[in-house]
Amino acid sequence: MIYAQPQPAGPSGPPPGGKKIGGRPMWHWLVLGGIALVGLLLVSVVGLILLLNILGRGNPQDTLEDFYSSMENSDCELYMDSTTEEFRRALETTSCTAFDQTLGTVSAVDYTVNDRVNRQGYAIFEVTENIVNADGGTEEVHLRYFILRTDGQWDLDGIQLVDEDTEPIG
Repeated sequence: MIYAQPQPAGPSGPPPGGKKIGGRPMWHWLVLGGIALVGLLLVSVVGLILLLNILGRGNPQDTLEDFYSSMENSDCELYMDSTTEEFRRALETTSCTAFDQTLGTVSAVDYTVNDRVNRQGYAIFEVTENIVNADGGTEEVHLRYFILRTDGQWDLDGIQLVDEDTEPIG
């Protein structure tokens, strides 16, 4: 005798309308996954752009070092690259000839950065320079350098003599 096998309870075969996962059709999960991937790609691109902007900002102290190096080496191109046009006009060093006559004779300057503050697009450095006099003695001069952030780079925009009456930057 042959006995009939009992039929499993519930519907047999795939449900109408295609496969379902978790009560939703497969196309629903594919669309959500695609939207999530596009969103993740967009966030990654924005993060990369911000990271490149932060890393490409440069260092204002490099500008200060370039300024001193330009005077020490009589490098007019480096001087022009590290200063603003307004600064060069104020010192009347708008050409390499004027630079050579005014600042090109400066030898090595021993300087120490004492303080740095960032304010409203400026990096302000307080520097002590030790200058050798004509008689061989040294003189200490306290200066404040204003380095301006413009067009993606830092440029020296001003110098101020610091004395007892000058307010501190901090």
